[in-house]
Amino acid sequence: MSEAHDCAFQRANASFCALCKVREQSICAELDLGEMEDLAKTMAHRPVKEGKALIAEGEENDSLYIVVDGSFRLVRHLVDGRRQIVGFLFRGDYLGMQPTESSFHTAEALEPGLVCRFPHSLLDELSVRHPGIKNRLLARGQTEMHKAEEHIVLLGKKTAEERVMSFLESLRDKNEADDDTIFLSMSRQDVADYLGLRLETLSRTLAVLKKRGDLQEVSGRRITFNGSASD
Repeated sequence: MSEAHDCAFQRANASFCALCKVREQSICAELDLGEMEDLAKTMAHRPVKEGKALIAEGEENDSLYIVVDGSFRLVRHLVDGRRQIVGFLFRGDYLGMQPTESSFHTAEALEPGLVCRFPHSLLDELSVRHPGIKNRLLARGQTEMHKAEEHIVLLGKKTAEERVMSFLESLRDKNEADDDTIFLSMSRQDVADYLGLRLETLSRTLAVLKKRGDLQEVSGRRITFNGSASD
């Protein structure tokens, strides 16, 4: 790539960052235009097709990914062939916080998505000049640890109804919708696997929550909360 094309590419990436929907959650949130142009040297936009893997379990990964659009499920496969959903990623979430020779899970796109990719080797260099990047990564690492702890509590101490409501409420908070309706990008089987429930149990639990008044509507992947019950 010529120097002129390289500069144009950097400016385009910096402009993309300035208009990015998740900039406030990203590592470039506290950077000025000049610093973003510096960061743009290491960053690449990567579209991901539905059903395709961003990273694969057992393979090396040397990059940090930030979800700009779309959603992903994190899957681990057990020795007996069964799978376990260990998490979901949504807009603004991070993947690959640390470089690894063997990824712990596969990140599969639940819908067409877009991510920003930052090689760790170059991020380390930039963090020396821009401490805000390192601080963001450390803060996000703590957030991910808290999320893992909350999931352990959810699986070990909460009833089926509490697990499902906690999960749905977390999606509503992520969605930041103006109303009380959310649309699941994942299947019910994905949700059941993540919550440690049988698919039949999840279906019965949704029916119970609707009958109890916590949910107003359950139609396929469309979930509407009862506004008065959630206040």
